[in-house]
This record gives sequence, structure tokens and C-alpha cells, in this order.
Amino acid sequence: MSQLARKEYLETMRCRYRRYSGKAAKSRLLDEFCEVTQHERKYAIKLLKAQRGPDRCDGSKPKKRGRKKIYSDEAVAVLFAIWKVAEQPCGKRLRPMLKDWVASYERKLGRDLSPELIAEVMTISPAQIDRVLAPKKVGVSLRKRRTPKANAAMKKLIPIRAECWDAKHPGWLEADTVAHCGGDMGGSFIWSLTATDIFSGWTEVRPSWNRGQHNVCEAFKKIEADLPFTIPAVDTDNGGEFLNYHLHRYFTDRKSPVELSRSRPYHKNDQAHVEQKNSTHVRQLLDHDRLGHEQLRKPIFDLMEAWCVWRNCFTTSFKQLENRREGSKTIRRHEKVPQTPCDRLIAYYLEVGDERSAKALEAWRSVHGPFELKAWIERKLRQIRKLDSVLNEAEIAGETDLEGVAAPILRRSLRSAPIAPQNRKHDSTFYTKTNTVNQPNQDATKSSKAA
Repeated sequence: MSQLARKEYLETMRCRYRRYSGKAAKSRLLDEFCEVTQHERKYAIKLLKAQRGPDRCDGSKPKKRGRKKIYSDEAVAVLFAIWKVAEQPCGKRLRPMLKDWVASYERKLGRDLSPELIAEVMTISPAQIDRVLAPKKVGVSLRKRRTPKANAAMKKLIPIRAECWDAKHPGWLEADTVAHCGGDMGGSFIWSLTATDIFSGWTEVRPSWNRGQHNVCEAFKKIEADLPFTIPAVDTDNGGEFLNYHLHRYFTDRKSPVELSRSRPYHKNDQAHVEQKNSTHVRQLLDHDRLGHEQLRKPIFDLMEAWCVWRNCFTTSFKQLENRREGSKTIRRHEKVPQTPCDRLIAYYLEVGDERSAKALEAWRSVHGPFELKAWIERKLRQIRKLDSVLNEAEIAGETDLEGVAAPILRRSLRSAPIAPQNRKHDSTFYTKTNTVNQPNQDATKSSKAA
């Protein structure tokens, strides 16, 4: 029986119940009403007397069922503002971020929040965050596109890593490239080189014009210059941008050679750490559009540098602590409280006794604010979209001097000082690479060579 039919039936039975007199007649009508509606008898009497249900005799409305609302609309508004700027993390990841983000939110508003409101925001649980933000979430499905097939160069020089690294300190990297081709692999366009640290989750992304040996090597140099630790080993896929003599010489012809390894062909899960970051750190920022103009490389470089600082310092992630096999099941255990990659590095430096690096890294992070940095990223992203649109229109119109077309837009962007950080290598107050982070992981090295 539909809701409308139940309401009409209730109105009919109420009229009959009011007309009947005598206990026997009302009792028979009540038996019929309970049999049809399956209501409990006492509740059915209240419905027929218009003490419950629609159109009550006292004119009151039915009370809302369920638990009363605990958190105020103001607290939900603060949560929503932080959640939206933080790229919509889940409640478990957002909860540890609030201590850093609330202060930045107050600076963005230009006023202080009341202590009661701050306490209300800080005491909300991860599950309740998901509940109060659920009405504001919209699911978006992205079309997946295939990237080009890998090249098989230099496979004899670079061994296959068939086992997971037991990374006990930062520096063990996984690297991969992402094509910004817009679904068309023809011609030249920008690629993104992603490198993620297995121990801390620290991720750096830099653009490369095409994926030639020289350009990818230059992108690797820029990533290494901005990492707050040394690199003992790098694991890549079997693409020709990685398996070449140019990159091999860069990592091996040095005082402390970097160990190179590659994943098994057609086993993407061998590089699960960086494959995940390709979605959260690249596609989430630049989507699947084609970036086919070299004039975009410099502004995209500045954008990605700021984006990585924002991601590494102010967004949390769950680190997998254990992965074991029991029969036919795979048991995975993650850390209970998610942390930012910067927090993991600071904890590591304190654990090994390098307080200077920990304090310098903490001071460097305190220079940036999540809201200010994200606002700069959004402005830079709008500038890149505008520049890409102007270059596309000029190319369709047959314009040959694309540098001249791009120059006015790029000059206007230089008038406002970016919040993006300067090169951390040249900042003497940042960190010192101590001997503790230069020690390779002996167990992981042996297992990699054995593989």
C-alpha cells in the first residue's frame, strides 16, 4: 500500500470511527484497521483519534524522528570550507588535518572564530565528518585512457624488483610518467614525471616536454634538488623514458650510485605507490585535457611545485604498515591516525636524533598556509587554462609567433608574488642531509639484487 493510499484509507476510517458509538462496533472497526495496516493496537487507536499521524486534532506537526542534531550549521560550514579546499578527503584523513587548517581558515576570514565553535569543530569524529558532509558530496566518474606501451631498452642492465622494499628510512622512490595527451598520442605534448617516497609518502611532480631521455632526466634533477632526503634507490616501469643510457649514467656515475630497478612487464601493481599518486597528484590537478604547447611548461612547473608543497605538508594519507598472506586472503594493516608526509619525515628525523633537520623542516612548513597556498594554486591554474585557450585559438588562426601570444599573459602573472616556495636546496635554513639518511637499507638492497 502506497503512502497516498494509506493516508486516504486513514481518513476514511477516522470518519467511520467518529460516527460509531458503542464499544463493540469500534472494536470491530479497530480489528479491521489493524489487520489492513499491520499497526499495533494502541498506536492504531491514537491514529484513529487523530492524536498521531497527519492532520492531528491539536494542529501540531509530527516530530522529526531520529537523533537530534549535535553539530551546528556554523561548524558544518567551517568543515565544508576546509574539506573543499583540501580536495575533499575522507573523514579519517580530514580529522588530523584540522589542527593546522583551522588557524589558516581564521587568517583567510580575517577574524577569529569563537572558542566554542573551534572546540565543536575539533571534537567531531571522522565518521561524523563523513555524515555531515555527505549531502554536499557529488560522485564524479573519469574516463580512463591508455598511455603508450612501454619500451624494452636496457633490460639487461636494470634488474627486475619482484619484491616490495622494506623501507626503513626515506629515499626509496617509485617513479612513473603521465601523458597529458587528451586521448591523442600524436604530436608533442607535456608529460608529468611523478616520484613518490615509499617510507614517508613524500611525492614530487614535475613537467617534461615530451618524454625524451634528456627532458625526463632534467625533470629528475629538479625533483632530486627539492627532496628533503637523499635517494638510495629508484624503481621505474619498463618505459623507454627510464630504460636508457642517459638516465642510467645520471644515477650511476656519481660518488654514491643510486640503485636502479624496474617492475615486471604488465604488472602495474608492482608500482602501487606511485600509480596511486598519478591520480591524486596529477589527474586531480590537470585532469585529462591535452597540454600541447611548450609555453605552458614553465607555469605548470611553478604550479606543480606549489601543489606538491601543499600536498606534502597539509594533506594526510594512510600508510600501509603490514601486508601479509594468510591462505587465500591478503591481510593489510594501516596506521590508525593518518599523517602528512612532512610529519612522517619530522618524526623520523627526531627518531634518529637529527633535531636540526626536524626543526628546520618544521620551520619551513610553518612559512606556508594551506588556504593561502591553495588560493595561489587556483589562480595559477586559471592562468594556465586561459593561456592554453589563447594558444589554441592562435594556433587555429594560423599564428606562428606563439611566444609573443603567451608573453602578455605570463608577464601579468609575474606582477603578483607567488606563494610557491623557492628552491629548497638553496635555502640554508631548510635542512641538512645527515649521514643517517644516506645509509642504504641493506635488507632491501639484498632482496632487490636477489630478485
